[in-house]
Amino acid sequence: MSSIQIQLPAQTWVQITTADKQGSIRQQSGNGTVIYTESPTEPATQSTSTPVMEETTKGENFVYYGVSDTNFIWAYSISEDSVITVTSGSA
Repeated sequence: MSSIQIQLPAQTWVQITTADKQGSIRQQSGNGTVIYTESPTEPATQSTSTPVMEETTKGENFVYYGVSDTNFIWAYSISEDSVITVTSGSA
């Protein structure tokens, strides 16, 4: 298991996984909500039609697993910059 911190600029999709297909994500900072989606490419926009696999606020975490071989997890900090920690292989 390895952990990395990722800076999420507000209102920008950021790819947060690469080859890892299971692990956990914890929102370290940022008082707003971060949403997550699984996709092979960066989502074009963030809207009500964007499928959301999970959402977090500061201090919350979730486990991910079963990510398709061709997909990645993307994160979007809705209202302000945030920091998340991604730990691979812990699911």
